[in-house]
Amino acid sequence: MFKSFKKYYKKLPLKRRIVYLFSLATFIPFFCAFILSYNAIYNILENKLEEGARSHLKQTEITLMNTIDNLAQISQQFVYPSNIAMKLNEWRETEDLSVKTSLNEHIQRELDYLSYTNSTSGLTIYMQQDGTYLFRNMPIRDGFSLEKLPVLDEYNKITYYGPHISNNPLNTQYVISIDREVELPNGEPIHLYIEASFTITQSILNANNKANDSFYLILDSDDRISYSELTNKFPVDTNFSTIAGQDMSGKQDGFYWFKTTSNQGWSIVSLIPQKQFNQEKTKWITQMLILAVVFGALTLIIAWLVWKMIYKPIRNFDSEIKAVTDNNFQFQSAATDIPEFDQVLKQLQRMKKQIVELIDEVGEEEKKRADLEIEKLMYQINPHFLMNTLDTVHWLALINKQEDIDQMVSALNKLLYYNLKRSGKMSTIEEELDSLDQYCKLQEFRYQFSYYVNVKVDQDLLKTTVPRFILQPLVENAIYHGLDDDGYIEVVVESSGSSDSIIISIHDNGLGLSEEEIACILNGTNQNQRNGIGIGMNYVKRMLESHYNSRAELDIKSTQGKGTTVIIKLPIEYE
Repeated sequence: MFKSFKKYYKKLPLKRRIVYLFSLATFIPFFCAFILSYNAIYNILENKLEEGARSHLKQTEITLMNTIDNLAQISQQFVYPSNIAMKLNEWRETEDLSVKTSLNEHIQRELDYLSYTNSTSGLTIYMQQDGTYLFRNMPIRDGFSLEKLPVLDEYNKITYYGPHISNNPLNTQYVISIDREVELPNGEPIHLYIEASFTITQSILNANNKANDSFYLILDSDDRISYSELTNKFPVDTNFSTIAGQDMSGKQDGFYWFKTTSNQGWSIVSLIPQKQFNQEKTKWITQMLILAVVFGALTLIIAWLVWKMIYKPIRNFDSEIKAVTDNNFQFQSAATDIPEFDQVLKQLQRMKKQIVELIDEVGEEEKKRADLEIEKLMYQINPHFLMNTLDTVHWLALINKQEDIDQMVSALNKLLYYNLKRSGKMSTIEEELDSLDQYCKLQEFRYQFSYYVNVKVDQDLLKTTVPRFILQPLVENAIYHGLDDDGYIEVVVESSGSSDSIIISIHDNGLGLSEEEIACILNGTNQNQRNGIGIGMNYVKRMLESHYNSRAELDIKSTQGKGTTVIIKLPIEYE
């Protein structure tokens, strides 16, 4: 992908490059600032939302707790040994109808009195275990049953219900109620049912709703929803943890929710629509987009001004360079009125004057340098190989005494005679192959490993003249670049299919070369020349250029891990 982008960028004209670079210089810092500020704004809004919800939940929890505690305290006035409870016990024990009637009136008055003195209490009922009403202070709604009421919590033989609609048919408000077991000295226990007003807590919930556009749920100790202001999404009697999980906050069905749990186990959940939270973000994003449009417009204007400023100097430079390519060294472009560009133009014009003077001199010097380079490389290769080989012969004589010395020295003498005593720069294919054979023998002695060299040559080409010493450096490179035991080198000399050229190929099964290494060798920039590796290849390349100019071809094909093939194509020159 990066290469594709680089290729595309290289094709861009200067005008587009300026626009793109100015745009990047503007929008990258802007985008970074946008990301940082977005995260900061998001965290601030989220913390603000949570802190507000937690504060309102705590206030509602305290109010509901006070209502429940107050209801428990009121119920205490109706249990034994309170006055009304003792009268109720006497009422149950007596068989005297007149006494029973008198106690009945007394209990009813006491019930009305206690209800009156407790302003928050409402419907109060004494009833038996089977649900039969004994005494009540207000009418009872038809179908009243404790089993139908939403249980909020249960502890100390007191069951708390609600919030729910009052069971007094004259009251349509939400209430909190309790069912308390009242134990009497004689007989089975009876139940006390008391309702308390939910208006104070509900007024707080309503105020919070208006302030935060929020909704509330009240859960029992098992996370079952007892009260819901959003019954379409969170219906009563469903388990909230099943819907939203066990966490204390989260997101569900388009709402942020926050939960607080009382010491008794019941919980209050605040539901805040996500759209309320997103309104603040949307407003901030809109402002940033407006700024982005403004910065974009300013960037384009500045890029256009910069383009106009440098367009004229570039056109002048183009005219100057075109004049040079057309060999019109007398042409001079007008000034640009920009000191830096005018200075460059003056230097360009001075350079044109010098070019004319240097062309002839450079041509001559280049020819001399090419000859010197070839001679230098020849003298660099021969002593290097000679000293290493003689050193090997020395150690073989010391270690092996008489073994193999005769064969090695014979091969060395033949090779030295060919390399050092041969006059002139030209040789034949036959002589080059014979020299290569002696060289391979010496290499086997030096490195003590065997490799197979296969030579395939068209017999009609043996007397074909070629530059001297072009095969040995190529085989030497094959050995240096990873050839080991059981290595394989193949030298093929054949006609190219036409009568005016031959093809010499040297193939090995070594480690191979990368594309970068091949490019360095062919371009003459191989860094390994300092260590002796690549000197021979450079010599061959320079020798071909010197003798054949552009008529000879040198190519390298390689696959890493499989081997390398060096291909030379030469025009035929007979002696």
